[in-house]
Amino acid sequence: MNRGIRKLFDLRQDQDDPDAIDDNVRSSVRFAGTNLWVLIFAILVASVGLNVNSTAVIIGAMLISPLMGPIVGMGYAAAINDFALIRQSARNLGTFTGLSLLTSMIYFTLSPLDVPGSELLARTTPTLWDVLIAAFGGAAGMVALTRKTISNVVPGVAIATALMPPLCTAGFGLANGRWEMFAGAFYLFVINGVFIAASTLAVAKLVRLPQVADVDPLLRARHRLIITAGLVTVLVPSIWLGWRFVQQEVFAANAQALLRTLEADEQLAVVGQVVDRTKRRISITVVGADAEQRLRERTALLLAEHRLTDAQLLVRRAGGSEVDVGRLREQLQADVQRDMTALLSERLARSEEQRSALEAQLATQARREAADEALAPAVLAELKAQQPAVLAATLAQGRRIFAPPAPVPASAASAPAAETVVVVVVDVARPLRATDRERLAAWLAIRLGRGPVDLIERVVRNPR
Repeated sequence: MNRGIRKLFDLRQDQDDPDAIDDNVRSSVRFAGTNLWVLIFAILVASVGLNVNSTAVIIGAMLISPLMGPIVGMGYAAAINDFALIRQSARNLGTFTGLSLLTSMIYFTLSPLDVPGSELLARTTPTLWDVLIAAFGGAAGMVALTRKTISNVVPGVAIATALMPPLCTAGFGLANGRWEMFAGAFYLFVINGVFIAASTLAVAKLVRLPQVADVDPLLRARHRLIITAGLVTVLVPSIWLGWRFVQQEVFAANAQALLRTLEADEQLAVVGQVVDRTKRRISITVVGADAEQRLRERTALLLAEHRLTDAQLLVRRAGGSEVDVGRLREQLQADVQRDMTALLSERLARSEEQRSALEAQLATQARREAADEALAPAVLAELKAQQPAVLAATLAQGRRIFAPPAPVPASAASAPAAETVVVVVVDVARPLRATDRERLAAWLAIRLGRGPVDLIERVVRNPR
């Protein structure tokens, strides 16, 4: 039975050739143009997804990101004692990280959306559970990399460990001066990177991959000490944050139980409630002075019953103060009178402006009519001098309006085009020749100086 169990969990049954595993890991570590551009595009996709709060877009960015390559390379290199690969992986990881921060910071600096959504805020408070996710995800990823057959484990690990979103969130913090968001998100990235590398190292040792070189026992002990110190350094803050997270969740659950108890009390009318997990504070708004007094008397007992002795219960009253109706009426009348006075003043000023404009327009028209009346005899005399057949002339000025070339919808219709024209009607004893009519119209346009002239000819057979 023990042999059957060992065979069932044996990782060496379908393990790939060590040389193939080595080539696969080294190709993912390599800092080439392809990986560089894919990283930039993945960062931009993740930044957009975080900016618009889209989980699907963020998952897509995680799938195409090459960030796991250098991290897995560091763990693999530590397992096989390849110090050159360790240095190369660390150098490329630093370059990838810096480029990712720069790209996301530039995007969030240019983006008009500067209010963090739930996807951004979710990556600013790492806990012990993030450590577990990174460790188990990294182990699953390394197991998949050592198999002969292609597996869908690696994409799943890329999604679970979530290396891209923390870096983009850190870029958001840099772009908007939110240093607490930058610190929390970058710490989450460090947690994921360190424990993915650590679990990769453990799996590589477990499957007994061949070592590149033998290491002096003293140097091996020093490396183990450095790795252990790094893991502890990253792990301790996450344990404290995880403990605080659990305490907040327990407080929220107890607070909700307390609120349900108050809502079930028929003598209380709770109209508002706010639970602040970070400050361990519960704010309740009730109706009536009696309800407020009764609830204040029960505060200590309620907190003790729901294991909230270290929490704070704030009670507020809604609608408990009396209203001075007379003063309110006077204030309302004063406000209405002030608004009516302002409205009347505005309308009087507008009417005065309109009256002044109308008077100016009428005065201009009167001057023009007087000028036309004084000009008419001279123009008529000059007309007769040029064309003796002219008996009389009528001068008028108006606006010519052009109809649109085709019917248009009412919603798209605009004001029709128009121009100012002068119309001159001449009474003649006999019809004028076409050339004489055109020459006369051109002369009238120059003589009157008011724009184009429409000359209308009317033949009078029996002039008076």
